[in-house]
Amino acid sequence: MPSRRRVRTKFSRLKYRNILCLIAGAIAIGWIITIPFRIRRPPEPPVILPQQVISPQEPLSPPTIQTSENLADRQSEPTFSYNIKTPPNPVYSQELQGIVDEAVKIATSKGLPAERLSISLFDVSNSQSHTFAGYQNQTLRFPASVAKLFWMAAFYAAIEKGLITQRESAFKNDLEQMIRISNNDAASRLLDKITDTKSGGRLAGEELQTWLKKRTQINTFFQSAGYNDLRISTKNYPIYYLRQEGPIGRDLQLRGDASQPIRNQVTTDQAARLIYEIYTRQAVSSVASRKMAYLLTRDLDPKAWKKDPLNSIQGFLGESLPPNIYFGSKVGYTSKSRSEAAFVRTLDDRAIYILVVFADDPAYAKDETAFPAISRYVFDRLNARGPSTLP
Repeated sequence: MPSRRRVRTKFSRLKYRNILCLIAGAIAIGWIITIPFRIRRPPEPPVILPQQVISPQEPLSPPTIQTSENLADRQSEPTFSYNIKTPPNPVYSQELQGIVDEAVKIATSKGLPAERLSISLFDVSNSQSHTFAGYQNQTLRFPASVAKLFWMAAFYAAIEKGLITQRESAFKNDLEQMIRISNNDAASRLLDKITDTKSGGRLAGEELQTWLKKRTQINTFFQSAGYNDLRISTKNYPIYYLRQEGPIGRDLQLRGDASQPIRNQVTTDQAARLIYEIYTRQAVSSVASRKMAYLLTRDLDPKAWKKDPLNSIQGFLGESLPPNIYFGSKVGYTSKSRSEAAFVRTLDDRAIYILVVFADDPAYAKDETAFPAISRYVFDRLNARGPSTLP
């Protein structure tokens, strides 16, 4: 009897070992099977289909951003310049103009000043005819952190041209911080790297002129490609690693006369153009455009942003939109302005458009309802209509 009990005990232990081995094997197999899902990249940002050449019955309206000469043929073209010399040529749409006009009324109905507002709307849902409309869309305005959209493009150009010799991976964190959460410290370091400058004390004579020429090459980078009068050479503040609440030293000298300081200036058409060139994969290169689109991609699910104090959704164009769409954006905000450049695409492609809104007034900075209301109105109108038809 005692020996029989010992046999049963050994047999029971053997069964338990087998069961444990089966469980461990199942866990290992499950882990291996789910590897592709755990390392899967986010969905590919959408691409605007290239506009096809058409033969209209009536003359087309002039392009949104006009150039006074053929900039591509300039003999004095700078070495470091943006690659797309010809601005996009969408067709002016009276239908879109009606939508933009109503968007302006939404702002004024809230007691906000229309004279400090600019809007650009590009409808790219039909590859045969990209259309546009706007309100004060060629008026230069302070873009706040939307300037970082342009610095991002210039950074990738400097990397591809070999002007920045370090590996791109060395700047991965700063790029993500600059675009995803609009970090000023990261933006300051990148602007210094692009222009080969550093912030610091006051300069004089030839040393100052050399510094100014280097810093302002970020302006000529885009101006030489038809971004006329654009200015994005001034940093955004505060910058904590420099312990600067505002510009000092040579950065203050860059601003010129204190009574009329030189500020960054961009039109909503220019911001819309760069968004357009990124999503048509023309900006710098196809590879660079894809990287930029990934950085601009935002998750509109409230679970992803509502508890994030640094989110770029609340009070801006994305807040009022349905979460199950593609949304790429760069916002700008100060105590005196609110701005955003966004690309919107529904999953069924009924609505594909670019909306840029700049509001350079403290009243817009305080109001968190105007931008979401404008955005939802534009979305509902374009989504209800479906892909655009020829005007």
